[in-house]
Amino acid sequence: MYSEPLAHMIYAAADVVVVPSMYEPCGLTQMIALRYGAVPLVHRTGGLADTVSDVDHGGGAAPRNGFVFDGSDEAALFGALDRALAMYAQQPAHWAALAQDNMRLDVSWGKSAKSYMDVYRSILGNY
Repeated sequence: MYSEPLAHMIYAAADVVVVPSMYEPCGLTQMIALRYGAVPLVHRTGGLADTVSDVDHGGGAAPRNGFVFDGSDEAALFGALDRALAMYAQQPAHWAALAQDNMRLDVSWGKSAKSYMDVYRSILGNY
């Protein structure tokens, strides 16, 4: 049976949350992990790819907030896991800063909703 209080305790106790989904249209798991300071380790797909940018290989304006892997084999997953565990063990201050930064990220609907409203307003302005 599902327990909401237990789910919160698991996120709060986690240092990393692994989400190896092959298909994930949205993905709330990684966003909840971010809020709790658990670093997400995800397969690059759907909403996971939209919200998690690799700390080593990220690009663009998105904050580098987790570990991302491509491919569907265990080597791809283990490669990302090895990178995460190496940072955790060898760079504890960097790991702690990453967790703190992740807790400050705005993953609410506020920014997305504003972007949608801007698009709608621009369309209305053209008519």
